[in-house]
Amino acid sequence: MKNIISIILITIIFGCSNSFSQEDSTKSLFEARHLFTLSSGMSLHTVRDEMISPLIYKGTQIPIEFSYRFRGSSNRHTILFYYDNSELNSSITNKSKSSHYINNLNLNFEYSFATKISAIEDYNTTYFLGARLSSILNLRTHYFSQDKSHESAEQMTSLGIYLLTESFLQKESNNFLRVEINIPFISYALLNNRYNANVSEAFDDIDVEKNILWQVFKKGNFISFNKLLEIQADISYNIFVSNHIAFDLRYRFQYYSFTQYQSLLHSKVLNNQFLFGMMVKL
Repeated sequence: MKNIISIILITIIFGCSNSFSQEDSTKSLFEARHLFTLSSGMSLHTVRDEMISPLIYKGTQIPIEFSYRFRGSSNRHTILFYYDNSELNSSITNKSKSSHYINNLNLNFEYSFATKISAIEDYNTTYFLGARLSSILNLRTHYFSQDKSHESAEQMTSLGIYLLTESFLQKESNNFLRVEINIPFISYALLNNRYNANVSEAFDDIDVEKNILWQVFKKGNFISFNKLLEIQADISYNIFVSNHIAFDLRYRFQYYSFTQYQSLLHSKVLNNQFLFGMMVKL
């Protein structure tokens, strides 16, 4: 399995280096664009963490996202950072007693590469296919009373199949519609095989006198659809108000179901993001 992953990563790196060299050779035919976007808006979380509680927790938060996109003649590169820290409540949350709610930290890093595979000129639409390397940390602190709390988390670094389409709705306009779909097919996941908040195969033999983070990392496992089902889908519309300034309106759907222990316990996370961003084109 590790050999297969190494071959895939080497292929992606080689393809990326070739893509940049191709961009340099076609500068006279296409003006490459570097797009920097800072976004915020509203993020709606729904979480069910079966290892800790059978309850469904929901909440909203104002996220922060920064992205860089390179738009070449035939290739697309994207780097994205995302952060939010939400308070999620259940149907029996009692804030006066500080009971049955969650503090949820969500961090996301992504690098996406795609190359042009097809175009429909009549509809001004171009199709791209590639891969996305993403790393997600979802850290939750569950509060059951004023003096009782437990932590749980998922941390997955995944490689997925990435599909991108770009459509210019008007021929004489720089405004364009972008649709992205990513489905991870292999992941390196930490914090596996947890029975409950205090017991886990990964933690049973941890040596507290050594580097705990490194020990946890080494105990991660490669997993696929058998333990992690995840999908990410984005739709955005870029509205240029000048040659170098644009507004980015975006909706992102993200869902995953992670197997915490065998087929008995799962964490299911749904995140709907509605973002408004300021974009600068260089």
